[in-house]
Amino acid sequence: MSSVLENLQSAIVRQLREHLCLVGATVVARRAADLESQIEVATQAALGLSVIVLDPCPQRVEPDAPGPVFLEIAVTVRVIENLLINQTGGGLLKTAERAGRALHLWPLPEPWAGCVLRLADHNPWTTPTSPTRGAVALDLHFLAAGSFAAEEPR
Repeated sequence: MSSVLENLQSAIVRQLREHLCLVGATVVARRAADLESQIEVATQAALGLSVIVLDPCPQRVEPDAPGPVFLEIAVTVRVIENLLINQTGGGLLKTAERAGRALHLWPLPEPWAGCVLRLADHNPWTTPTSPTRGAVALDLHFLAAGSFAAEEPR
């Protein structure tokens, strides 16, 4: 059974794939505990242009609710361009701007009706250490605000 955080990450990947298909960027999810996703991320980062949705991280929780219930979840979307081999027609800034437009103020789908994803108020974009030689990257920082109940393990 997947978690509420994995489901949120997957929904963001679907939204980005739908909106970035014309740029030529590949969109993948990075799941820290999943070796297969780590291999896919490493492979995609070596290609011309990729977008990686990093693991969501809860920022605030409802202190008196069982579950827990997350009130705010941080999500980082990393855009990587390998300058030496990118022939997609899209570039780092263009792709980051499109990703930002696709996700900022995006009303999340069911089961999170009423929850919204938005760019972080402070430092919405940062520059991480380049993942590979010849590559440049930007991190877009989003916050999902609402009520996200953690699912019961089965």
